[in-house]
Amino acid sequence: MPETIVVREDLQIIHVDSYGDVTIEDLESSLDAVLQIRRERGLTKVLVDASKETSLPSLMRIYDFGSNVAANLRGVRIAVAISPHTQEDLSFMETVARNRGALVAVFVSVDAALAWLMSEAE
Repeated sequence: MPETIVVREDLQIIHVDSYGDVTIEDLESSLDAVLQIRRERGLTKVLVDASKETSLPSLMRIYDFGSNVAANLRGVRIAVAISPHTQEDLSFMETVARNRGALVAVFVSVDAALAWLMSEAE
């Protein structure tokens, strides 16, 4: 699986590191892991470092995943650092999720994503 999920105790955030060719099964498994950590720890911030991804599933799968994120992660801030290879797909996922009420934003760097995640601004 090209994704790892850890809790960054220093920042009290869930950190997803995603790389390589990512499948819909990888995305769904990561979402399940984030949901479990959220239930157990009550954390409300997720940093996704997708800057090393090389490919994602089809746009239809991305649409479904964005809808699923919005339905399951209400009240959670999600910052995604994107890769040039997946920028369009993740921007589309951001739009889908935001249109359904999720608080998701994509950024071109991990530093920018983390700064937004830790700020109070939307």
